[in-house]
This record gives sequence, structure tokens and C-alpha cells, in this order.
Amino acid sequence: MAPIIPMSIEANQLLLLLNWMSPAFPIGAYAYSHGVEWAIDKRHIRTSEDVEQWISDVITRGSAWNDAVLFVQEFHGQDVNDLALALCSSRERHLETTQLGAAFIAAAAVFTPLKKPVAEIAYPTAAARACRAMQLDCHQALLAFLQGFSNTLISVALRLVPLGQIAGLEVMRNLMAVIAETAERALTATLGDLGSCTSLSDIAAIKHETQHSRIFRT
Repeated sequence: MAPIIPMSIEANQLLLLLNWMSPAFPIGAYAYSHGVEWAIDKRHIRTSEDVEQWISDVITRGSAWNDAVLFVQEFHGQDVNDLALALCSSRERHLETTQLGAAFIAAAAVFTPLKKPVAEIAYPTAAARACRAMQLDCHQALLAFLQGFSNTLISVALRLVPLGQIAGLEVMRNLMAVIAETAERALTATLGDLGSCTSLSDIAAIKHETQHSRIFRT
């Protein structure tokens, strides 16, 4: 396991990130499975090892990698919202990112005077704009953003595989190094580094649209 590197962060900034990327922050992230519900139903995901590999792939070379790159570019002032929306591989991915984005802007407005966008806004765009407005550190904000995404999918697996709490925590622990490495890469990436090779995850999101019985919105 990679060594833990101490980071310095102001208390108010840390508290803000803990609030914004927490499952308790009222944006409804718990309602979305990012296609994982279908993958579990079709037994592509059956064990804690499957969960860890699936999430790791999505973070390192899938939709979450693209979101990380877009987050950094938006944080540094490049308007990538249209691109973020265009990269959605299915109707459900579009639904997920726009509804989370709109909810995040509305909830973050309690802390920062962000203007509500006229058009649809993608979740990584919304989160990056809010973090920039509050002068948060980009690296720390991105780590929190990816951790929140990862924990949401772990929570889905806890309920549907199902996984025990300890197994879920072990997956969380093992993915910490993956998140840290991905964030490091995204910080120096360009829009030319966007790309996904997690076809089954994209198919899962598409198939979930017509899944007969489901709990999650995506």
C-alpha cells in the first residue's frame, strides 16, 4: 500500500469539503448507481473483489477519470460544461450528471454566491466551480470529489451484492491509493487525455434504463 502523505489544509476548507462531498450533502447522490445495479443483477459483480475492480476501472480509465480531468480544467477557468454533457454515454448518465449538478449548485449556494446556470450543468462542472469560488485547493477538492463518487458506488454494493460492512470498508481502504494516483494524473492532464475504455460500465448504464425491477435511478 502506498504511504500516506500528510496534507495541510485550513480547518474551514476541510469542513467545507467534508460537507460538500459527504453522502449527507442533500444532492441525492445515494439515488444513483452509475449502472452498478444492472451489473449486480446480471452477476457481473458478485464479490467484494468484483466491486473493487469495477470501481477502480471506472476511476482510472472510465467515466470518473473523464470527470476528474474535466473537474481540473473547469477549476482552472476553462468552460468544459458542454463537453462534459457531450461525453455522457447514455441517457441515464446524462440524467445523473445534470441532476446532481443542479442539486449541487442549489445546495452549495448556502455557502457561496454561485449563480444558478441557465442551461444544464454537469456534476463535475458544478463541483469545480463551487470549489474554485471558495478558493479551495484543487488537488484536495479533486480527492474529495473522487472519494465521494467511489463511496457512493460502494454503498450501492453494500446493499445489493450484498456486502458486509467490513468488506465495504476494505474496498474503501484499497481504493484510496487508486483515487490518490488518479487525482495526481488528472492534475497534469489535458483535454487530449480524455477517454474511456470501460465499455461494460457504459453498457450497464444503457441496460439499466430498461431494467424491469430496480431501486436506483441510474
